[in-house]
Amino acid sequence: MAVTPYTGAFGPQELRHLLRRSLFGVSPADMAHFNGMPLNAVVNELLNFTDDTTPPIKAYSDLSGGTPDPNAIDAPVAFGDTWTTVPIDYNTLTDDSIGYRVNSFQYWWAGLMVHQERNLREKLVLFYHSYLVTQGYVVFDANSQYALNRQFRQQALGNFRQLVYDVTLEPHMLVYLNGYLNVASAPDENYGRELMELFTLGEGSGYTEADVHAAARVLTGWSVAYENNGQPALPHAVYYQGNHDATDKQFSSFFGNALIAGHAGPNGGATEINELLELIFAKEECALFVCRKLYHFFVHGEIDADTEANFITELAALFQANTGAPNQMRTVLHALFTSDHFFSSTIRGCMVKSPADHAVGIARSLGMPFPGPDEFEAQYSLWGDVFWQIAYAGQQLTDPPNVAGWLPYRVAPAYDLLWLDNATYPARRDIYNYFCYSGLTTPPDMVQAQSANVNYPIDFVALVQQLTDPYDPNILINDLAELLFAVPVSQAVKDQLKHNFLLQGQQSDYYWSSAYETYVTDPNTTDMTAQMVPSILVWLITDMQGAAENNLF
Repeated sequence: MAVTPYTGAFGPQELRHLLRRSLFGVSPADMAHFNGMPLNAVVNELLNFTDDTTPPIKAYSDLSGGTPDPNAIDAPVAFGDTWTTVPIDYNTLTDDSIGYRVNSFQYWWAGLMVHQERNLREKLVLFYHSYLVTQGYVVFDANSQYALNRQFRQQALGNFRQLVYDVTLEPHMLVYLNGYLNVASAPDENYGRELMELFTLGEGSGYTEADVHAAARVLTGWSVAYENNGQPALPHAVYYQGNHDATDKQFSSFFGNALIAGHAGPNGGATEINELLELIFAKEECALFVCRKLYHFFVHGEIDADTEANFITELAALFQANTGAPNQMRTVLHALFTSDHFFSSTIRGCMVKSPADHAVGIARSLGMPFPGPDEFEAQYSLWGDVFWQIAYAGQQLTDPPNVAGWLPYRVAPAYDLLWLDNATYPARRDIYNYFCYSGLTTPPDMVQAQSANVNYPIDFVALVQQLTDPYDPNILINDLAELLFAVPVSQAVKDQLKHNFLLQGQQSDYYWSSAYETYVTDPNTTDMTAQMVPSILVWLITDMQGAAENNLF
């Protein structure tokens, strides 16, 4: 059976649900952009993108005589230029250039989330990173980390088997899971095991320990080089024929007792990896496993028996039917986001936001300003603030807790509820208080004078001017509830918010309407009530973000 498409009404509620799951936060401008478009058109636009991102740059410096000096760190890279094309000479390295590049990559990635286009690319990059896991602090090499991230961007909607092949030979993965140490004389089973257990088939699917050992032998011979002909080079995979086990590899009955014949020669390793992936991806268990991963990330943590039988199996059949298609993942994601199941009432507002959804969502949905490219030093500083706020709330983007990834995407029965605990909930509160009350501020000592000591507060008056009717306190509260809450709240709650904040305890709606009109007509007004309008909006919107409903999406 095919995935059942959604044929119900597609209005603002359905659009907001779709955008909450496919973007980081939903701004009034996002809603206005897609307003009135049919479901297929919206999903097609969300799935229409390329990797047109510019690479991270050197926006960092170190102190020299007490003054920030770009030449005092990572000297081969000019200030404002990308470091991604510049190898590190490990023979002469005497400073902390690697660490500065790692931070630059982290801040760049957070910046791409904050400034995401209206498509699925950034959510998919995080999905792949949470699934085909590496840990940056283990490998500690920004150049290979950027290369892996770029693979996710370039192949986000492509063929999943091809992505797994390419990730297998990415230097960051080769180092992380010991692929570079895997030789014929001492096969290392680390990557072969995780390839089956965590990346494709799942634990308990039927493969055996003998299959893991055979896969490890298939994967022998690869390493990572940081030089070419004695000269520093970007990290790249190299294949050493002499380190490859060129004997036959026997697999279990789970794989139909298949035999991968040993291949010698310069292409032997690549040939055998492709044959191994053919065995794995031919299994229905692989399609089911991948589709469950998509479901946990984009739809819901729990997969009950009915969902498994009537949705996951159908989605997996589509995945398997397109196993050789160059746009396999686009086909599967289109079916997911246009499915009847995705728009069912039990799926809407059922998930706890990840820290990335929470922090980036605040910045995007409330219209937090950021410096432009001319102030690139300030850009990276504030993107770094966002990165660390996400990390403090429990999701350091480059460093999942282990090779299995973040617990909320995989651990039953709590799943996404695990994002909230006694430490992370106060961190979430600190994020919206920080963003809303003070805004982001750059340090006073920076190389670029225009980047130093600049504050970027959210303009809450400009925010509400994008809503339906900010003059009417009842409509304004309704619009803000739609913006901030994924589930409905009672009229009593709305009335209390209106009374306590917009009316400041007064009884007449005119109190707010008059003050707001006076202020927007003349922001320099001397009317004391009107002067309070920006502060009232800050108090109201910050208070609303403390509600439980604001943690759902």
